[in-house]
Amino acid sequence: MGLFSSKSDELKCKKCGTVLSDPERLKKHQEKAHNKKKEKCRVCETEFNTSDDLRKHKKNCK
Repeated sequence: MGLFSSKSDELKCKKCGTVLSDPERLKKHQEKAHNKKKEKCRVCETEFNTSDDLRKHKKNCK
């Protein structure tokens, strides 16, 4: 029996009711769909919708 095997174990977005199967997907959904705050690179000031996108950008920004 897996962690999210039954419907009662599914995760639901509190803002829109979208049901997702794992915490990481829920986090990404909430950032993209509901996070109005932009993540900003301190080096070049480019703005990103998610912290994950900013993290990927930082690897190459100098």
